[in-house]
Amino acid sequence: RGICPRDPRKRHAMNGAIPRDRVARALGVDASDLPPGDLPTDRLADRFLGYLRATADGDSSDTHPEVWTYAVLAALVEEAPGLALDAVRLCLSKAETPEEVALVAAGPLEELIVARGAEVIDVIEDLAARSPRFAYALTGVWPPEGRSGLLWARIEAARRDAPALDEGAPLPGPEGLLE
Repeated sequence: RGICPRDPRKRHAMNGAIPRDRVARALGVDASDLPPGDLPTDRLADRFLGYLRATADGDSSDTHPEVWTYAVLAALVEEAPGLALDAVRLCLSKAETPEEVALVAAGPLEELIVARGAEVIDVIEDLAARSPRFAYALTGVWPPEGRSGLLWARIEAARRDAPALDEGAPLPGPEGLLE
């Protein structure tokens, strides 16, 4: 079960799909050019992790066939932070290595915090408190240069006791990420 972005104490079912028209807008195509139906968030997470795995070594990420997944996640960050956080949680739950967690943390998770952090900070704090892997992922996000303040103080507090990615800590289990 997911968390209501406005009140982390209220649980809601994680949205299982991203509306087709939202995917089309993110990709700059007509919805009729896409496969029928909405995009399951689980499928987006699988494809995005595949993209990260394939391009982590510096291969040309701009020409990879799954680059569209990054565009969809970026659009979710801007337009639907709750859905973006659901997708990030799924990615983190499926990550198999600390390196994959670091790529998700430094990518869509950090982008979400920078762009919409004030809207999702309560949820982030709740997730970090109940999911060691989420708190671990937070050790891989950083504020933009010259920006700090209350939001980043709350991120620091949420990750304070987590093992640090940069220190080579082992990957915690995914417990608490999808509950």
